[in-house]
Amino acid sequence: MSGPPPIPPTVRRNTLLLAMVQAINGAGVQLVPTFGAIQVVTLLGSAAFAGLATSLMGLSRALTAYAIGRLSDLWGRKPTLYLGLWLALVGALLIGGATLMGSLALFVLGVLVFGTGVGAVQQMRVAAADMYPPSRRGEGLSLVAMGSLLGAGLSPGLVALAEGLGRRLELSEIALAWLLVPLLVLPGFLLVASIRPDPKRIAQHLEDYYPPGDLQGATPAAGPRGGHQAQPRAAALFSAVAAQGQMVMMMAMTALALKALECSLSQISLSVALHVAGMFAFSWPIGRLTDRMGRKPVMGSGLAVAALGALLVGLGQGYGAITAGTFLVGLGWSGAFLAANTMLADVTLPSERGRATGVLEAWANLSGMALPILGGLVVETSDLRALGYFGALLALLPLPLVYRLREAAPGVFRP
Repeated sequence: MSGPPPIPPTVRRNTLLLAMVQAINGAGVQLVPTFGAIQVVTLLGSAAFAGLATSLMGLSRALTAYAIGRLSDLWGRKPTLYLGLWLALVGALLIGGATLMGSLALFVLGVLVFGTGVGAVQQMRVAAADMYPPSRRGEGLSLVAMGSLLGAGLSPGLVALAEGLGRRLELSEIALAWLLVPLLVLPGFLLVASIRPDPKRIAQHLEDYYPPGDLQGATPAAGPRGGHQAQPRAAALFSAVAAQGQMVMMMAMTALALKALECSLSQISLSVALHVAGMFAFSWPIGRLTDRMGRKPVMGSGLAVAALGALLVGLGQGYGAITAGTFLVGLGWSGAFLAANTMLADVTLPSERGRATGVLEAWANLSGMALPILGGLVVETSDLRALGYFGALLALLPLPLVYRLREAAPGVFRP
């Protein structure tokens, strides 16, 4: 059996450019979990609000996601990406300056600006979905997501450069790491400028890029808010929100589980690295499966795998079991989140796709803020076993909605 036809050259080039922008974005984002807690403790002299930076990032993205999506629908995808890069650059400089000056107020402002920029750059998922018909859409989204793996390698290099300069200049390495972020962001403007034409324009003229056989279901038959589209919209939104919140909660609590086993910091770091590998390393085959098997089976399987991972983290009796659980949580998130975003793109028109993804982003970020706090309360009042059961339940909650979907073909839904 022959494979799928090659991706059109224009789409292939734009996809590669978006993946590189994703790598830049991911490298900057990693500085928040790497340094955020340390910076807050240094500025406040207390660990009581150590999670402030992560919470502010989530809050800024949640509050601005819909507005950014609306701008993306009005202006096109490229202007929104430019806006996101500018905000991320300014936010990084504010955070670096706040660290040098010891200003908490400036730090808070910087994180809010940076988080808004990061959220705006996430409209690249919409841009990727724009350029592919349903028969290839999961693959397109997965190829852009693979850029996160490159970002995972760029961030340590940036930190190492900051450490070297910090020793020579006798300045804070953390502040310098943030002040060096523009070295990553500035090439991003050139990458976005090279994306031609705007992906939204490609979405409006897919017939110019793909043969007719690839375009089945390329336009939602019932209009942007047609009756039978409400069900896949709801399933996609609920699944993405549950997967995101459960993943962030389990990721945050895994360190506690490993610390209870008296694992070393290097062992904990390896476990987190395997979790990130689960999230992104298998994006491409998952995207291909989403296009071949359908959104429904991949999304349902992802949720089930995430539930199994949560049980292993909570009930695991050793390092191997807990680390395997962490990996499975990441892998399950990859399947559920990618399939949910693909499904949402399937049932929305290009003119409203940015706003629809903005709604998903807003609720997913709120879930990612609230559930780690709730997970901490579960551990505090009970134990890690209860957390495992709770994490599994969260992942399984959307399954009834997913089960009721009628997917006649990948990306094509019936009442």
